[in-house]
Order: sequence, then C-alpha cells, then structure tokens
Amino acid sequence: MGCRDAGRARRGASYRHELPRVGNPYRQSTNSAARRRPSRMAQPRRHRPRGRGGAVTWTLGVEKREGSNEASLELRHKPPLFEYFRNKVRHWDSTARQGMPQVAGGNAVFTWRNPREEFPALYLVPDPWLRRALSARNAPPAPPPVGSALPAPANRVVRGFTLDPSGTRVAALLGPADTELAGIWLLSAGTPPLQLPGPRSWHAAPVWAPDGNSLWVLSGKPPEQTIWRCELDEGGPSAPPEPMPFPWELGTPAAGARLRLGIRDGALLLTVRTPGAGTRCWLHREGIWNPSTNADPDHEQIPGHKVLARVGSQHGDVLAIEGPTGTKITLNRATLWWLEAAEQLTSLSISTHPDGSALWIQSASPELPSAVICMELPEAPDASTSRPRKDTGAFAHLRLRVPARDGVMVPVIVSARVGDFARHRPVSPRPLLLSCYGGFGVVHRSEPEPSVVAWIAAGGIHVAAQVRGGGELGPQWHEAGRGSNKLNAIHDVIDVARYLVAQGWTRVGELTAVGASHGGLVVCAAALLEPDAFGRVIAVAPLLDTVELHRHGLGSQWLHEFGADGETSGQQRAAYSPRHLLAALDSADHLPPLLCWVIGNDERVDNATAVEFVLGIRNRGGQAWLHRERGGGHAQRAAGSLLDFSATVLSFAAGRGNGIPPG
Repeated sequence: MGCRDAGRARRGASYRHELPRVGNPYRQSTNSAARRRPSRMAQPRRHRPRGRGGAVTWTLGVEKREGSNEASLELRHKPPLFEYFRNKVRHWDSTARQGMPQVAGGNAVFTWRNPREEFPALYLVPDPWLRRALSARNAPPAPPPVGSALPAPANRVVRGFTLDPSGTRVAALLGPADTELAGIWLLSAGTPPLQLPGPRSWHAAPVWAPDGNSLWVLSGKPPEQTIWRCELDEGGPSAPPEPMPFPWELGTPAAGARLRLGIRDGALLLTVRTPGAGTRCWLHREGIWNPSTNADPDHEQIPGHKVLARVGSQHGDVLAIEGPTGTKITLNRATLWWLEAAEQLTSLSISTHPDGSALWIQSASPELPSAVICMELPEAPDASTSRPRKDTGAFAHLRLRVPARDGVMVPVIVSARVGDFARHRPVSPRPLLLSCYGGFGVVHRSEPEPSVVAWIAAGGIHVAAQVRGGGELGPQWHEAGRGSNKLNAIHDVIDVARYLVAQGWTRVGELTAVGASHGGLVVCAAALLEPDAFGRVIAVAPLLDTVELHRHGLGSQWLHEFGADGETSGQQRAAYSPRHLLAALDSADHLPPLLCWVIGNDERVDNATAVEFVLGIRNRGGQAWLHRERGGGHAQRAAGSLLDFSATVLSFAAGRGNGIPPG
C-alpha cells in the first residue's frame, strides 16, 4: 500500500462516511513542511499536451482508484448535532425579511418575506401607509396589507426591480432559482404579469425613462452585455425591444468592465468602471452618446472614520459614518440613528411627499437579517427611540485589531454571548467560527443570517476577519490584498487564527475557518500553507483555481483582481491557488478536515475543480467531504436550502460537541 493509502488504512474503510473527532488531527507544521517537494515555491505537476501549441497545463496528478468518484466523496450522513442546529436556526429565523422600498407617484414597492416562505415577493402599497408601518418609533414593523402582493409568475425569484414614475407599474427581474439571468416582467396591481420578449438581465435592474413610456435594460451575463430599449404603452410593449449601440469611444466593453445604467438630468446615463483603468460615463440624448463626468462623488474623509454614504435633502446632507464602535446616521452633524459593530448599512435613501421628506435606512445584522426603518425629516427621534429595534441583551459584538506578521493591524468583529468575554478579553476558550472574504474590495462583516446567532446561542464564538483585499478600510486596503499582494489576505487569516488561540478565545482543534466564494479560496489556501493553524475548514462555492481563471463562469471578470491582466504570472498565482498547492503535496493526512459545499448550478465558479480538489485530498490520505446542493445558484437561494445548509455547516464545525451545546 502506497503512502497515499496510509491515512485510509489507519482510519478504516468507512472513514469517508464519518465525521472526524474534534481536536488537532494533524501533525506539527515542521512535519507538514517536510512533505512538500523541496522547492522554493509549491510547483504543481505540469505537462505539454499535443495539439495545444505547447501551452502549459496544470494538473493535480490525481490517481483515480476504484471507487474514487464524486458520489463516494459526498457527506452522506448528517453530522451528530445537525437536528440540534436546525432547530436553533429555525428558532432565530423568526423575523420577516424587509427590502428597501422605491417610492414614486404616492406609492411604494418593496420586497417582503415572511418566516417559512422560500423567497421574497413584491408588494405595492400607498407611501403614507409604509412610512407609518416602518416608522422608527414603531416596533415591530407591520406586515404588508392583505392583497397588496403584486401578481407574479410562479417559481420565480426577484433579482431586482424598478418602480415607474407614475407609481403604478414595476419592471422586475424574475427568473428561476437555478440561474442568475432573469427575464424582464411588467407587474401592476390587478393585471396578469407580462414578460418582455428578448432581453435577460444579470442583476441589473431596468431603468425607466422619466416619462414612463420606455425603459432600458442591460441584457446578458458579463462580459457579454448589451443595452436594450423597450418602448411601452399602457398595455405593454408598443414595439419589439431593440438593442442599442455602445458609445463609439467605448466600442465593445473589455473583459472585467462593470456596466451600470441610470438617469441623470432626464437622460440615460451609462457608467463603465474598468478595474485598474478608472471610470467613464456617457449621457444618451436624442440618439447620441456624449461623454460626461463621473456620477459617483468622492466622500469627505473624517479621521478615524469612514463615510459610507452621503444623501442630499432639502434639510441638509445625511451622512452614514462608520467608526470603531459602529455606524451612525447624521443630519447636519446631529445623530439620527446608529448601528452596532456587527450591523451593516445596506442602503440609504430619501423620498419626498407633499408634507416633506422621509429618510429610509436599511440595515442587516445576525440578530435581524434585514430591517428597514423610516423617519421624517428634519424631525429626529429622541435618544430612547434611536436604537436598533431588537433585543441585544443576550449577545455582544466587539471590534478588535489583530497584528499581522508584517505589523499591519487587521480589523476583526468578535460576536459572542455577553458572559463569554469581559473587558475585551475571553472568559475561557470556546468553539469558534472564523469567517473572511478578502477580495474585490468587498466589505466583510458578521453574516446577517440566523446561523451566526444560532452558533453564538449554542455557546460558540463568531469572528469576522476583515483581511486585506476587502474594502473595509478603503481602496488602499483592497489594493493591499489584490494582484501580486493576494498572499496578504491569506496570511492575514492565518495570523488572526493564531492570535485568537494565543489570546485564549479558542483552541486550535475548536477553530473552524469558513469562507464562501473568494473567501473559500482564502481559507483553503491558508489551511494548505499552514495547516496547524486550523482545526477544520469549510469552503462554500469556493474559487480553487486562480491560475486557469477561464475555468470559471465569471473568470474573465476577475483578471485584474488576481493580476492576470499582466501584473502576475501563472506561477505567482500558483503560490496561493489551492488546486496547485495541493498538487505539490505527496500526503494530505496532516491537513485539517475539510467540508466543501458546492451549489448545483453555479454560474460563477467551476464546481468540477471542487470535486477534483476533494478527491485529491482523499487520494493523499486526507479527510475531505463534498456536499452538493441540488438546484439553486451562487446568489440567492431558497430559505429551506439555507436552513439545511446552516445546520450542516454548524454541526460540522461543532463535531461531536466539546462545549456545544452548552451545559
């Protein structure tokens, strides 16, 4: 029996169907380093196949033994605490999910999902009613009136929507749950839904013309997108939708370009942001595109704080300012509302009505995954009402800064039961979930899902690491973890993990690193580079190959993020690409146990790489499981699927208990 079978022989033939014990299942890092090939950088096996012009391809060098197929990799049995956590998550998923409203013509349209419903639906109500129902002085918010749901086709997910200027018609992106491309539907109260022929959009809500007689749609999946114009009358399309040419200076948008449509000064506005090359804008008037200035203003800087948003009103500017302890919403420097450390501002807008104007604030937190409040301006609530409408007595959220190996301080958000830490220090080590993202300038916080609260209520600690590559500290923080600096993001999560253990927040065997999409890349690479820093790893829809980005559905949009547009070589990216790091190992029995969760119809990342990755770990004697979620896509998923997902992830992290559940 070869060295790759040694780990399997020790655990027995049935090891693949059982969860590993909680604890440190691997050897010291000195031994793991000895297993690597003696080279300065991990070198995947490569060969030059015939008929491909001598192009270098990279392989895992996986030896497919009999029985080593995708079905044999599946996590077939639920972890021991699955039902316990399923009940916990269901208990905490008891609040409605509210969407940010759009207001026009005296009406408001918004999404709303009641507990136990699979997806949100669209509702159309009078603006005055919604302002009262979501008033900052009311708790909890009133549900939509009976009969206010807009007629919509069955089995469709809302991917975006826009209310027309009259406040009577909604152009909605509706599509099946297993694809992110959605059709364009016209919805109005009391009439059947009508789909526009032709365009399908990738999360880009249609834009109404100011007169309401036409709308523009950004159709197609990036980078192959086009602009369509749809002429309308009261009954629907007055002519077939037609594509429009892009500005001649732009030509065909390059791979990686981010396109956005809007309205400025009564004309269609096209904004094109190309990573690394800046932003350009055009206005379309009388059939001609004219260059314009950037529509996105630069926010003023406040020392020690970050201005998240600025919205002008007749009473002055409303600012959202994030600081060390949370985010405050101000009007002319007076605080209107504040959000705690783990709460994130999702959206901020102002609407006008005959009696004045209203401020709408949408936020998300683990305790309250989606909340919208409304307050009339310039009136501000008193101190007793300017607090989040939820019970925060059981949990607390703490912001800390953790030193990385190069001296840079990495922000983290620690969430736990009130009694589990005192004066910013842990009372005792607890099982811990460490999450991260670290890419594309995305701001990562504690996930606004009941799974986080369920984990904390069970006695665990949750830490959101805001590693380099994200947007938490501005563009410079993103650049510090982008391209040739990508390893910084991976080193940061390793350093945060070691710090949490050293400071007594947890033990190595009870620390589970979890990441989704780009975060899956970060945690998998971290576990391969320094496996003794983690007890377990969970990767959800992970990006596992950063050398051959063309393998992924959106890979051409990610070239700048990884420096594949000329900044870095494939060999440089192989230094942190999980697929290639694994290829450099002869044995994987020192790696922490891994659960890799893939989505049935993922249009962004390549699922085949995840299967290959898990198989590669297994064939090297390591512990890894694959769980494929049937149906669904990389973006919004059904509530029932999320319930099972959360219970599986939490129970895998908890193992057989060891402090969870408490008592």
